[in-house]
Amino acid sequence: MAEEALAHLRSHFEPDESFTYDQAMHVLRTHEMEPVLADDLLETLLLRGYLYEVADKLRITE
Repeated sequence: MAEEALAHLRSHFEPDESFTYDQAMHVLRTHEMEPVLADDLLETLLLRGYLYEVADKLRITE
């Protein structure tokens, strides 16, 4: 599921584009993910290094 969430984020944000946690949650919610699941998936993506956070903004790792 984490890979699916990452694919959804990649389809909405460019690799060099930063976005907020709320924007990421919105993208995942538009793909029928429950808020708790979306929150867990974002945390998983951060822990696995697929996303990184700088100054309260998220970016997709290339």
